[in-house]
Amino acid sequence: MTPEMRELDNKLPGTLLQSRAPRTVTKYLAAFEKWKCWARRQDVTPAPARPWHVSLYLVQLMQGASTASPMIAASSAISWYHQTQGLPDPCAGGQVRNVLQAAKRQLARPKQRKAPLSKEVLLKLAKDLRKNDTLQNLQLLTLITVGFAGILRWDDLSHIHADEVEINSQHMAVFLEVRKNDQLRQGNWVLISRWKGWLCPVSLVEELLRRGEHEGHQPLFGKVRRERGHQVIRGRLSYSRARELARQALCNVNERPEDYGLHSLRSGGATVAAAAGIPDRLIQRQGGWRSESAMRMYFQESVPALLAVSEAMDTLDSL
Repeated sequence: MTPEMRELDNKLPGTLLQSRAPRTVTKYLAAFEKWKCWARRQDVTPAPARPWHVSLYLVQLMQGASTASPMIAASSAISWYHQTQGLPDPCAGGQVRNVLQAAKRQLARPKQRKAPLSKEVLLKLAKDLRKNDTLQNLQLLTLITVGFAGILRWDDLSHIHADEVEINSQHMAVFLEVRKNDQLRQGNWVLISRWKGWLCPVSLVEELLRRGEHEGHQPLFGKVRRERGHQVIRGRLSYSRARELARQALCNVNERPEDYGLHSLRSGGATVAAAAGIPDRLIQRQGGWRSESAMRMYFQESVPALLAVSEAMDTLDSL
C-alpha cells in the first residue's frame, strides 16, 4: 500500500460515519455492539454475518418484545455496518426480511396518535398562561405558539437560537441549523407571519428575547434562572421539562394531558392550515416533511368536512 493510499485509508472510517446523521450513527453503533456480544456468546462471526445467524438473533429479540422496533433497529444496524465495510449484506435476503415481517405482524398494535392542538385549546392555554405573567409562562406560551404557527417538531423548536431569529414589521425568519429533512445540513429558514391581536407569535418572541436576556448563540428556549435579582433564560430546555410544563398547563384548563403531546403543536398547525385551504406544497415546505404522504398523516379532518363527501351526493335521487 502506497503512503497516499494509507493516508486515504485512515480517512475512510470517518468519511463513512458521515453517511448518516450523527444520532443515527450512534444508534446503529449501539445496536451493532449488542449483536456482536450475542454473536460471541454463540461462538459465531458478527461480521461478515450469515443470514441464518442474524435471523436467529432477531427471533431471540422478539422474545418479550412489545414492539418490532428492537428487531428493525438491529437489522438496520447490521445491514449498515456490513455496507460500510464493503461486506455482503446479510439482511438483504428473504429469510431476514421474512423474520422482520413476522415480528411486525405478531407485535403490531394500534397507533395511539396524539390529538392535534385546536385553535380553541390554544386560546384557552394562552389566556390561562397570561394570568400569571412569569418568564416561565411566557416561554411556554411562546414555545406553543411558535410550534403551532411554524408547524415545527420539538427537534426544530429546541434548535432555534436567539441570534438566528430575524424580525421585521411583517414577519419573523427563524434559521434552523439542523432539520430532519435537511440531509445535506445546508440549514433551513422558516418564516412566521405576525398575527393581529395579543397572541402574535412574533410579538411573543420579541418579549421573550427582551425579558430572557439571552447571551450569544444560545437556544431561544432554555432554563429559567435567577440572576442579579431577576429571572433570565440560560442553557437549553429539555424535552422532558417542556413536556412536563405543557401537561401541567393543559390540566390547568381542564384538558386531558394524555390526549396531547408536543407533536400536537405541529399536527394542530398543519390541520388548521389545511382547513384554511393553504396548498399542500406550502404546508409541506413549512413543516419540513420529506413527502406529501408523510405530511397528510398529520391532518385531522373536521366532521363537517367529512360529511361534505356524502352531502354532495344528496341530489342523486333527482337524476
